[in-house]
Amino acid sequence: MFSLKITVALCIVAAATAYPSPSEDGRWNPYKYGDDGKYIPGNEGKYIHIPNPYIHIDNPYDGGFGPYSHDYEPYVGEASVDQYRLIKYPGEDNPFYTKGYYQNNGIKIIKQNHNYKEDKYDFDFETENKIRAEEKAILKNPNTIDEGIASKGFYEYIGPDGFMYRVDYTADENGFRPSVKRLETPYSGKWIYEKVN
Repeated sequence: MFSLKITVALCIVAAATAYPSPSEDGRWNPYKYGDDGKYIPGNEGKYIHIPNPYIHIDNPYDGGFGPYSHDYEPYVGEASVDQYRLIKYPGEDNPFYTKGYYQNNGIKIIKQNHNYKEDKYDFDFETENKIRAEEKAILKNPNTIDEGIASKGFYEYIGPDGFMYRVDYTADENGFRPSVKRLETPYSGKWIYEKVN
């Protein structure tokens, strides 16, 4: 009797393992997807990250001459590196800004030209204290509502610091557009790098 019970139990176990469960047979199973037939996701097939950090192996190649060794100290330059400083060498004395220059002297005009016509003009002049100016102009769109003068020119002078300041400009329907330059003269001196050591 006991052997019959064992035989029946073994048959039941064999039958259960021979057929897959309904959830694993590849067919639609309403118990797995819910009563409304919608898919209920599980964790099967979920990506699991296995960290594999980079491990540096120092000096793997020895080239037959022993492993390479390097110095971790940063490069330090030699103590005898050339050093410079910026020095301003004074220029000649600026005679145009000495005390009394403009009080005792009338400033002479050493050059002057001008031409005026109905639709254009030009002029230039220069004084003995190095002031210069020049301008050329034409009449644009005569006898219309857009009539106007378009001119181009420059003026320049030596400032108290000895530098020459020059302003080049254009003036027309787009407005007054200047550009300024600061130029060295014999009176301005120079900035020079001088070796210290």
